[in-house]
Parts: sequence; C-alpha cells; structure tokens
Amino acid sequence: MTMMKKYFFGILLLVAFCTTSNAQVEFVEVTTAEEMRAVQQKASDQQLMLFVDVYATWCGPCKLMDKEVYTDPVVADYMNANFVNVRMDGETEYGRVYASEQHLEGYPSMFIFSREGEPVSRIMGFTPSEELVASLRSTVENYKSMTRYRAKHERGTLDDREFADYITIVRDMGNQDEADLLASQYLERVIGEKLSDHDIRVVAFYMDLEDNWWPSFSSDPDRLKQVLGADYMLSMEKIYNNTLVKAIDNEDIGLISKMSNELTPLVENEAVSSWDLRSQPFVQYYYYTDRIVELIDYVDGRFSTDRKGDHLWLYGAASQITDMDQQYRTEELLKKELEWFKACIDLEEHFDYYFYHGMVLFLLKNQDDAKTSFLKAQTLATTEEQHQMIGQVLSFVNGQ
Repeated sequence: MTMMKKYFFGILLLVAFCTTSNAQVEFVEVTTAEEMRAVQQKASDQQLMLFVDVYATWCGPCKLMDKEVYTDPVVADYMNANFVNVRMDGETEYGRVYASEQHLEGYPSMFIFSREGEPVSRIMGFTPSEELVASLRSTVENYKSMTRYRAKHERGTLDDREFADYITIVRDMGNQDEADLLASQYLERVIGEKLSDHDIRVVAFYMDLEDNWWPSFSSDPDRLKQVLGADYMLSMEKIYNNTLVKAIDNEDIGLISKMSNELTPLVENEAVSSWDLRSQPFVQYYYYTDRIVELIDYVDGRFSTDRKGDHLWLYGAASQITDMDQQYRTEELLKKELEWFKACIDLEEHFDYYFYHGMVLFLLKNQDDAKTSFLKAQTLATTEEQHQMIGQVLSFVNGQ
C-alpha cells in the first residue's frame, strides 16, 4: 500500500468516526415505580418491547457496556427502533425493589418485556455488540412466533412439530419454568419407545438414561446431531446432569457405569475438554455421595493401573476434586491432592500443576510453601491469562 493510499484510508476512518461517534442507545433513567409505569405505558402506546438495563455504579462490566456497546451505531439503531430503553441503578431504593422482583442474579442484567409488560427474556453479564444485537433480534422474532404458537396451544390446534418449536422457543428465551410445563404436557403425548424427530427435540432436555426412550434416542448418533443441531451438546449436558443427580440421589453406581459406557461415546468427539469423560461420572459420584475413601481409591487405583504414568489424567481428576471441594476443604482430600499434584510435577513441570499445588497448600494454611509453588508457576507462565492469574494470586498471598 502506498503512503498516499494509507493517508486516504486514514481520512476515511476519521470521517466515519466523526459521523457515527454520537450514535448511542436512547435510555430513560428510571428511579421510581411511577416512572417505570410511565415507560411501560410508552412501550404499549408505541407498540414496542421494553428493554431494562439494571446496573451498579461500581460494576466494571456495566461501564464497559456503556462505553463499548451502547455507543455502537448498529446496537443503537436497532434498539432505538425496536425498544423503549430503560436504565436503572439496582442499588437505589427503587432499584433494590425492582431487582428483587425480577430475581436479579448479578450486574449487568438486561430484562426484556413485551408491549403488554409480559417478561420475555433476560441477558446477563457483559455482552459484546454483535452478540447483543443477535440476541435481541432473536428475541423479537421468537416472541412473534411464540405468541402465534401460544394462541394455537390455547385452542388445542398445535401439531407435534409446532409444539416442539413452541417449547424450543420458550426455552431459548430463558423462560425455563414455562418450557418445563409445556414439555410435561408434550411428554404426555409421547407413546411408545420409538421417537419422531419432534419428540427428540423435546425429550433430549428432560430424559435420563433410565427412561424407556433412551435405547431409541441413543441408537443413531448421526440422526441426533442432525435433529438437534446447535443444541446437541447442550442436550447431552442436560441428560448427563439429570442422570448424575438421579444416580447420586439413589446411590446407584450401576447408573454411573451406564453413563460411562453409553453416554460418553455420544459426546467424546464433540466435547471441549480433553480429560477422560468416562472417569468424570465416577469422580463426581463418589464425591457427592461422600464416599471419600472410595474416591481416593478410585483415583489411586486408576493411576497405578490403566492410567499409570498419565499425568494429564491424574491432573484432570485431582483438579476436578479440588474445584469441587474448595468450599468444604476436606482435609483428607486436600492431603491426597497434594500427593497427586506432586506426582504430576515429578512427571512433567507445568504451570497448571504448580498452580494447583500452591492452591491446595494455601487451603491447608501453608502459606510459605504455597508461595513457593506459585512463584514456580510464574516462571512457567506462557500466556497473558496465566501471567495475570498468577500475578493476582501472588498479590493476594503477599497481602496475607
């Protein structure tokens, strides 16, 4: 690129910036119940949905939303055209009342209501511009479909495909209680063990491995992936969690073995984690049924036999146990975790091994040795994330 072209390109950028820098979402700041009723009426009068951003003045992600997202011209154009937009400090007198009514879980939280004031969806946490617009577009379009399906459902005229679409839309919009109720009605209509594509889309989020549907459901993984699409791994996670909870509640180790043998093959080529998915159900089962001795024996036994010398496997098991037990700090487990992470270090020095080794020492209140492990981890840090993480931990440890 010539110098002239570079200069000309710079001028274009400057012009573009100057013409769009004033674009921003037009918010109404609400501080009282009366003001909220007024904007709800405005949304109704203008036949627009209502967008409510609940923030806190100290919240970093909230400030980032103000700086980077609500000033984006694409975001501003879409939100100003399709919503009445409201902002509210969740820690003012009225803000706390409103946050409680909406069951606020953190800042920022964004609530979306229909023109009639019906809760439609919610978005939590910092959301980049492109993601926010995509989510809002989906909400607007899905709400139109949902109202159409709801009317047909009330008349009793939904066919199976429409009913499955209805449940999926309600679930995707975050209305889990309503989706659960609709799914229970749908499941009453599912007869026999042979599932249609529409049946699969519903039962995938509500079944476990002991359901009569499981053999039919799991018999054709390629069909599952085609029918469920982007929801495939999410549904597998739901089935995993449903089955794990049932196994723990009933203290059924046989169901854990079934998970390991039958569910794992459906996800092991899709999962992000590289750890042994066949081992994970056993580790979680023994921990959550308080079988600490059996948990230790399971990890030691696997590491001394079929996983002998596999420090990646041992780290996966030990770090999962450490993460699960941080709140309770079971001393017997903590001492074994130290052994396991030390065994990993002996086989290969790695940032993660020293980091977790230091964490366990800190939980055992051995701050000097913990600091030594953290300092060693710092020398092995290779990514910006690792440098930031260990820097924050060392700052905390040094302040103790």
